[in-house]
Amino acid sequence: MLFTSDVRGDIAVPKPHPGSYEWWYFDAGDDNGAYHIVVIFYEGCPFSLRYVRAAEKRAGQPDSLAEHHPAISISVYKHGEPVFYTLAAYSPYDAEFNRNRIFVRVGKNTLEGIPEDDRMAYSLRLEETLPDGTRFNGILRFTGMKPTGDLWKGASDVSKNAPHDWNLTLPAAKVKGVVNVSRKGRQEKPIVFEGTGYHDHNIGSEFLKNRFTDWSWGRVHFNDETLVWYAMRTKEGLQEGAWLISVDNRRILAEATRIVADGSESNGFGLSAPAGFTLTFPDRVVTIRNRQRIDSGPFYFRHLVEAVCTDADGELQERTSGISEFIKPARIHWRIFWPLVRMRLRYADKRPHWVQRFARLYRLTW
Repeated sequence: MLFTSDVRGDIAVPKPHPGSYEWWYFDAGDDNGAYHIVVIFYEGCPFSLRYVRAAEKRAGQPDSLAEHHPAISISVYKHGEPVFYTLAAYSPYDAEFNRNRIFVRVGKNTLEGIPEDDRMAYSLRLEETLPDGTRFNGILRFTGMKPTGDLWKGASDVSKNAPHDWNLTLPAAKVKGVVNVSRKGRQEKPIVFEGTGYHDHNIGSEFLKNRFTDWSWGRVHFNDETLVWYAMRTKEGLQEGAWLISVDNRRILAEATRIVADGSESNGFGLSAPAGFTLTFPDRVVTIRNRQRIDSGPFYFRHLVEAVCTDADGELQERTSGISEFIKPARIHWRIFWPLVRMRLRYADKRPHWVQRFARLYRLTW
């Protein structure tokens, strides 16, 4: 795993190898804790069955490359319950990944990076309509201090020999915007969003499953720092790390000296993931616990988590919440799960799965 924190690395790059991928991830929680939003732009969507089949069986053909498989994922949660969800794959002719500046378009959804002296702003304009008639649109703006190029200098184990670049572009950002959901032509009350967010950018040159067995990661925002952690089982063994990063995104304040996965939880698909982590830093201990499962499938979990920070004497210092995710990528390639993927993934140029036409049934795939 190669760690970087550089907004210049947010520009889309060529991906000449089948199975490659690139995604721009954004999440945010509002100040009162009611809403959470996760938005992901993909060039080379790892969950696209079209892409998996083409990259596995037609290497050398144009459709085996990432640029032929753009996608967008949008999730909105209220108190941990989904308000809106889409995972939509588009034709490459209905997408743009600019190689000269930070600009991405998938369908009618756009992402633009705007430098502002020592700060960076990201404008997300979002618009999706589901087969059941539910419509979503919104504008979100993420703004934060640009990380310095040497943020990871001196941090241990941040450049393992893996063809995967994890660019923590904005570990902490202020987020403002408005999003709207309408169902069957009935406009619901707009969600005026103001809170704290996070943005990262991932690039890989091969199938996820080729490099790692599973991957847990998460982030929480404390008052004066952002905590980011990960634990990845690879063919070379366990790789893990946890860091407290200053709110101006410019300094690593502390690195965990010990990371312990605590317990496990499973779902009906037999997927098992850690129930939490205990992260030991030189002057404090942070305990992470899964609080609420907000997305669950045959190869993927997303949780709202609670983080409790205590000092060296065990005295409570701070309590906050955040988001964690877990993926077991080899399962994406298991044909037994493909009917479930077809229920959830929508191809914009193809008739949707019949389940997606019925809101109540479609929610069961969340």
